[in-house]
Amino acid sequence: MARLVEQRPRATALVRGRSDGSGHVISFAQLHEGCRRTAEAFHDAGLRRGHKAVTMTRDPYELLTLVYGLFAVGAVPVLVDPGLPRPQLRACLDEVAPEAFVGEPLAHLARRVLGWARGHVRLPLVTGRAVPGLGRGLPVTVPDTDGPAWELEEPPPGDLAMIAFTSGSTGVPKGAEYRYSTLTGQLDALGPVLAPRPGDVLLAGFLPFVLLGPALGLTTLAPAVSHRSPARTPPERLLRPLLEHQASVVAASPAVLGLLAEHCVRRRLTLPSVDRVVSFGAPLRAGLADALHAVLRPDAEVLSVYGATECLPVSAISAPELRCAAGAVGRTVRAGTCLGRPLPAVQARILDEDRSGVGEIAVAGPNVSPAYHARPEATAATKVQASGGLLHRTGDLGRLDEDGRLWFHGRKSQQVTGAGFALPTEGVETTADSTPGVRRTALVGVGALGHQEAVLCVELNRDGGDPQDVLRELHLTLRRHPDGHHVGAVLVHPGFPTDIRHNSKIDRERLAAWAAGRLKRVR
Repeated sequence: MARLVEQRPRATALVRGRSDGSGHVISFAQLHEGCRRTAEAFHDAGLRRGHKAVTMTRDPYELLTLVYGLFAVGAVPVLVDPGLPRPQLRACLDEVAPEAFVGEPLAHLARRVLGWARGHVRLPLVTGRAVPGLGRGLPVTVPDTDGPAWELEEPPPGDLAMIAFTSGSTGVPKGAEYRYSTLTGQLDALGPVLAPRPGDVLLAGFLPFVLLGPALGLTTLAPAVSHRSPARTPPERLLRPLLEHQASVVAASPAVLGLLAEHCVRRRLTLPSVDRVVSFGAPLRAGLADALHAVLRPDAEVLSVYGATECLPVSAISAPELRCAAGAVGRTVRAGTCLGRPLPAVQARILDEDRSGVGEIAVAGPNVSPAYHARPEATAATKVQASGGLLHRTGDLGRLDEDGRLWFHGRKSQQVTGAGFALPTEGVETTADSTPGVRRTALVGVGALGHQEAVLCVELNRDGGDPQDVLRELHLTLRRHPDGHHVGAVLVHPGFPTDIRHNSKIDRERLAAWAAGRLKRVR
């Protein structure tokens, strides 16, 4: 940040989105000075190196200055989704045992009422004015003037920098530890994905992504996304800043990208400034890729990025490559979703592979989190020392093809196991999703493991034609798939439950419970 201030102090670092789509423009010099003042306030409040501080705010400028200010004093920001189920969130914060809780007044009110980290927090810091009974005020304002030079010592690469909790969409939320070397590895790996160039403008559709844009020298647009339900964000909150500031890179989940593409198609709008769209959080489906290309320039690129909180990013693939790979595989039993080749300095391996080459995806590289905080059992179960360094077992099923590309076959814990068969979810779903009129599908297992019935849940397109015709075509599609005969029932669902972070990963546990109840009623 200091180097960027020297090079272009008046350039826009951040545009802080408002609910009407407008924004507050903040320069690199202002952002840098805001971080310096926040770090001083932290030091004056008693925060020191190694102290853990839960950081909870919806405001992008506050998030940036709080996290960077904590880095500056050597404290450890703890990021966790406030939308997690209450018992899980309380357990996460109790296990971290933070010395400080920093955030907006509403977060502090929830902390007091719901008992988050009770008995641990000795420094409650409220952004803005002090609120009686909630904590000490911490002014986080945008400075009007530049400040003095700010000399900081480079932290040791192995020091703990941050704790970022997983979303809990694929298991119990766990706090992934990031060392400073991990953050550096993430930035280096993101370089080829975002491909930043001088003058590029990034629209960040996910609040934590705001932390990375300015560090890469990008003007970063932070629209007022509905963080508890990103897919319900009014499209104008995304579109207005994108058009006004001529965004060249858009990074968001499939749910947010779908919202934007659908709005543009409906209004017959195009996005001529956008050179690259980066989709992350869940696999990119062909239908969404086509919808995005319909509103972009012909030479614009759409990328699907694979990764996880513990190893971000891992690989990337362009939409044309994705379509070509799917066409080459066809409707075979080994079909899945191609994730592309691992990024530079990132290694992917397949552990415990079966005769078809499918096994658990494991990842090594400088961007891999070395441990879960206060979870030695989880760390031991997922971290493996190998010749290439520390491997993280992702829990995803996949394979590497002869061209070195990684393929995704679904979550290991979510494959359907019945009498004489084990079905990874992705193979059936990618074929079923190609049926005209189908928005997306989800394969779930109903019953005890080893004796499950395979049930395909279906979301239909709103304008996809007669539902009965669509379902008849879907049944024909399943008959042509080598594993289609294992599917015992097809159920139409009005709208799949999804993860709280991206609104893109399907909550298969809830969906399976719904399917079980539905089958009881119709049989």
